[in-house]
Amino acid sequence: MLNNTLLYVEDDQVTRDSCTTIFKTLFRHVYTAADGKKALELYYEKRPLVVVLDIVIPSINGLEVARRIRESDLHTHIVILTAFSQQEQLLKAVNLKLDAYLLKPIDKAHLIKTMQEIISQLNTHACVMIGKDFLWDTNTQQLFHKDEPIKLTKKERLLLDLLGHNPKKYFSHDEIILYVWPDEIPDETYDKKLTQLIYRINTKIVNFADMEHQFIENGYAQGYRINQELFTVSKVLDQLPSLSSITSTF
Repeated sequence: MLNNTLLYVEDDQVTRDSCTTIFKTLFRHVYTAADGKKALELYYEKRPLVVVLDIVIPSINGLEVARRIRESDLHTHIVILTAFSQQEQLLKAVNLKLDAYLLKPIDKAHLIKTMQEIISQLNTHACVMIGKDFLWDTNTQQLFHKDEPIKLTKKERLLLDLLGHNPKKYFSHDEIILYVWPDEIPDETYDKKLTQLIYRINTKIVNFADMEHQFIENGYAQGYRINQELFTVSKVLDQLPSLSSITSTF
C-alpha cells in the first residue's frame, strides 16, 4: 500500500527494538516513540495508518493518546499493548474503537498475525488516484502527494471525501454544505464559507505540490468537482510500493 505506515510507542528500549524489527518486515515506514507526547507529535506529522501503543508510557499514557487520536480520526487502526494486571484499564477504552489488544510479554507469532489481519483490511479499500502524483485514501480521508501527506482540516477532509467518492459528478452548493456542515442550519453566509473553504484547499494543494491546475474546479451553474484534467481512479488490491505501480482504470 502507498501509505503502509505504522507508529509504535513503547518506553522499554529492548522491547521497542525487538518489535520494530518485526514491524519493518511488514510496513513500508515504521516510526517509533518512547513517550506519549512524542507519539502524538509523530501521529500528527506522519498520519500513520496503524498505531501500536503500550498503555504505560511517560508523559501521556497510551489510552489518552488513543483518545486524542479518536477525537478527529475514526479510521486509523489502533492496537493496545497491556500487561495482565492492566486489563481493567481497558474498560476505559470501550469507546475508542480499538482493533485489538495484546498481552505483554508479547507473543511474536500473535503480533505478526494481528498485523497481517490489519494489513489485509488496509489492502481492500478503494483509493482515488489523481494524476500521477496524488492519491486520496477514502478509508483514512487523507490526501497524499508523492507519498507525503497533505495536512487537512476536518472540513477540508469532508469536502474531499464527498468529491473523491464521486469524481466525475458536479456537486451543488447545497449538496456540499449539507455534507460538510451536517449538524448546522445553513443560512446566507454558508455560500461564502464554502467559497472560502474551496479557496483554502486549492491554495494549500497548489502550493504544496507546486502545480498549475486548481485541484477543485467550478462549473458554471453546475457546482464543484475535482479537476477532470487530473483524474484517474484505481482500486488498491495489493501492497503497492509507489504511485507508479497503481493501474489506472480510466
